[in-house]
Amino acid sequence: MNKKEAIVDTCFFNKLSNEGKNIEAFKKVLNDLEFKPVVHPYISENELSMFPYFNKLVHDGFIRIAEYNEFIVDEDDRELYEQYFFDLYDEMKKYLEIKGGKKQLEELVIPKGQNIFTYRKAGNSLGDVHIILMAFFMRLPIILTEDGDIDSLRSITKRKMASDSYNLDIYNVMDLILMIAKKEDTMFSKKELEKVVLEVKERPRLSEVKQVWNSNH
Repeated sequence: MNKKEAIVDTCFFNKLSNEGKNIEAFKKVLNDLEFKPVVHPYISENELSMFPYFNKLVHDGFIRIAEYNEFIVDEDDRELYEQYFFDLYDEMKKYLEIKGGKKQLEELVIPKGQNIFTYRKAGNSLGDVHIILMAFFMRLPIILTEDGDIDSLRSITKRKMASDSYNLDIYNVMDLILMIAKKEDTMFSKKELEKVVLEVKERPRLSEVKQVWNSNH
């Protein structure tokens, strides 16, 4: 089985695994779609490593934590990554200001003695910028997230790092559930898939999933 590596973020992982209460559903959904989950080292260290159920999946080999040297090979790469990081963050800040929504970003000021790989501030989308850059630097085709800001960040990144030979798809939990509902050869039964919908707290979309399933089975 030739699985595609898909970058997974914290909100996606916690939602599909039901905060660790249903790790098997997380594994089964990704296996059914032949996705191999990979995590940015920044996300692992600062967000996910506190969860024992995440660490178990890493230990068991189901989730892979990427190494920085896979996408930052030398000092030139590091400088380019840092330059893009500040540029993308600033563009995202401007975008959110224009959008005028509740979420806004502060000016990015890295404290003395820290850098973009060590600095963390909740609610500032630093992890989102890291994930997008890892995807582009490694040319990974899929990001799995529940964060709506990622789509905007992808658009900004694509303008700055344009490539006709690379395409990035971004999916959330319900996107994957609907993909499975369309599959004829899925590992899930209809009832099992309905149960996952309820466990990820998407009851309002249950009828949509049933309709898609019935149209394809």
